[in-house]
Amino acid sequence: MISLNEYLRKLIHILNLSIPFGYMYIVPEKWMMVRILFGLSILFLLIDIMRHRVPIVKNLFGKFFGSMLRGHEKDGKLTGATWVMFGSVMSIMLFSKPVAIIALIFMSLGDTAAGLIGQRFGKHKIWDKSWEGFFAGLVVCIIIALNYNMLPIHVSVAGAITAMVMELLPIPLDDNFKMPLGAGAIMMMFMTPI
Repeated sequence: MISLNEYLRKLIHILNLSIPFGYMYIVPEKWMMVRILFGLSILFLLIDIMRHRVPIVKNLFGKFFGSMLRGHEKDGKLTGATWVMFGSVMSIMLFSKPVAIIALIFMSLGDTAAGLIGQRFGKHKIWDKSWEGFFAGLVVCIIIALNYNMLPIHVSVAGAITAMVMELLPIPLDDNFKMPLGAGAIMMMFMTPI
């Protein structure tokens, strides 16, 4: 059974779609979006640091978000939200706009599907994940790739597969960081003429 707090965490994860859609429709200029996300990244990092060191911030943060935190996030590490900001600003800085947008959509929706299905139905483990979660996230990312017309289909499908492989692999980086950067890097390579 998945807890209400986990559903709330995943709802926040889905709200991360505001970043790629904001880049697509509200702040379409790359370096303006980078500046906004860089500022938000600094803010999130400061809150993350203060929630461990400043009692009033620790109490307020714990009251509103404490029940949604993972064990490692409680033990002095950065929250997934901070990693979302870092992954987003890096993706938009490094990749073409169409690549950055879909990579961030993969991170938001693919990781959410993998987490929910993996927790609910995951019986076949691989590292600390499940095959069921992996394939659920892969299906979601493939559907996104097939319906995304800003890139050639082979590029977006390669990104979808890479995003979910990055989510699955036990690389000691947060999924919110490694998924969009891994997927974006592969898509950029597939777009480069040989």
